[in-house]
Amino acid sequence: MKVTKFTYDNPDSDGRISLEAEGVIENKSVHDVEYITTSYILVNEAGVTVGGSDTWHDDAFIDSKSSGDISLLSWDSVDAGKINGSGENLKAYFEATTYKREFVKVGTMDFPQKVGDLSQLKKVISLGGVADLMGVSAYRNKDTDDGECDVDIQLAVKNTSDTYFSRVQVTTKLMDQRDAELGNDLSYYELPPHSSKVFTPWITSLKPGKIKNAEYVMTASVFIPIESFTVEATPVKNED
Repeated sequence: MKVTKFTYDNPDSDGRISLEAEGVIENKSVHDVEYITTSYILVNEAGVTVGGSDTWHDDAFIDSKSSGDISLLSWDSVDAGKINGSGENLKAYFEATTYKREFVKVGTMDFPQKVGDLSQLKKVISLGGVADLMGVSAYRNKDTDDGECDVDIQLAVKNTSDTYFSRVQVTTKLMDQRDAELGNDLSYYELPPHSSKVFTPWITSLKPGKIKNAEYVMTASVFIPIESFTVEATPVKNED
């Protein structure tokens, strides 16, 4: 990873110095990058922490054996008093990790048509050989006071590997009998090695008349680390 831009502005009226940083990541692997996590630490002349943050880029995509741009720092600032009045007295440590995506079509499951009905997806589904999705249940509770359907959906994902997954996600879509979408849910969590997480997808505002012969369509993804990067940089003054 290379830092292609790292700039600071003059202090604003509140005495804060705005910062911006961009970089480029080279994907040397045979896998496409479909998720990136980034973080940074800001230190002053004494090497003492004065700021930092972390984020994820779920819209990232870098082809195998290709390069892509990445935002490393944006919409952040530091108090000028912490860095002796100028961004030139600042240093940043940038980190990034790229991930490949293991995508699985979990399957379809009937929407429970009556209160007390239980729909089930009775199978254990391997997610790229590194995690297992332990089936899905959907139980129809009593309708809400507003006359809407209340369904308790539960599924669990077990990390069967020694790898820490920054993101495991499940997408749930509810389709009516004409194949029109009635609602959707996207849930995601971190998943440490040899641990599990219960997902509870939630789709609201469903009137009983709309859900005749409706069904859930579910997919799951595990994002597996490819490569990690660390780079140090000092900013230059923004002349724009």
